[in-house]
Amino acid sequence: MIGLGEFARRLAALDLGDVQREALGHARERLADAVRARLATPPGGPHAAPWMRNGALYDSIAGESDARRVVVGSTSAVARYQELGTRFDPPRPFLAPAAAALAPEIAADIAARLAQAIAELP
Repeated sequence: MIGLGEFARRLAALDLGDVQREALGHARERLADAVRARLATPPGGPHAAPWMRNGALYDSIAGESDARRVVVGSTSAVARYQELGTRFDPPRPFLAPAAAALAPEIAADIAARLAQAIAELP
């Protein structure tokens, strides 16, 4: 067992930025996969879900992350119309619901990775 002072010294030596970058990189991949899964509805499926017609929207899903944030989105103009709807078509959101559904799991995973890094201090 180590004392509080030694623990504080070891914790200060731990590069939490690296741990956070790794954890958020993992979160980025999980979220991008969840978004893509919501775009896999075949044509004729539930009207509330975006339909996969040619795969372009699916293929446009990408993300980036650093030690502080994760961003997952689409480079396709169609994404906005699917997510928010138009005056002719109702919204068929896929980005926000995926993020909302995964948020508790991702937060728990990030916390677990940070706790593990602290527990493995030499």
